[in-house]
Amino acid sequence: MRVFSRIEMWCRRQAAAAILPLLLVGWLTGESSEALTTFGKSNTQPPKEVGPTAPPARPCSRQAECAGISSSSCVRTHYDAITRCLCGDNLPPVNGQCEAQTKALYHVCANSDECNDGLICLTPNITGSAPSHLRVHSPQEKICLCDTENGYREREHTCNDADILKTSMFAVIIVSMLRKIITN
Repeated sequence: MRVFSRIEMWCRRQAAAAILPLLLVGWLTGESSEALTTFGKSNTQPPKEVGPTAPPARPCSRQAECAGISSSSCVRTHYDAITRCLCGDNLPPVNGQCEAQTKALYHVCANSDECNDGLICLTPNITGSAPSHLRVHSPQEKICLCDTENGYREREHTCNDADILKTSMFAVIIVSMLRKIITN
């Protein structure tokens, strides 16, 4: 009888160890409930209607070209090679207005409180060798830049992956805690 309970317990742990990573991945991607309810089923639902997409923001070559759109900046993002008049969240303005409360990399700012975490409001060092996406600003304009004093570095039009690193560390801690619970 004792051997059977050990084998049964071992099987349960193995099953939990196999299912747990799938649930964790699903939870981290936000698709867990749908993945669990649709596994092995054929798709019988009609295709979802796609609503109209917002037109892209207007291209710009100087910050002054975005002056008519409140709280927008002439910036380039990692997903677009063209500088455009974008809101602080790098989305196009809606009806000439921006609703973003904070600003991402390269957006015009008055102080660091306006910038996202990991960014500070500084006057960029714009020289002849500066990238073209920085030359859209006048030499006296302040923009949100990576906070290098606190370890943030610019890479591909974003600051280092501090948010991804924080999320990854959180996931490692959760998995470690779950593993301890399962083994006990």
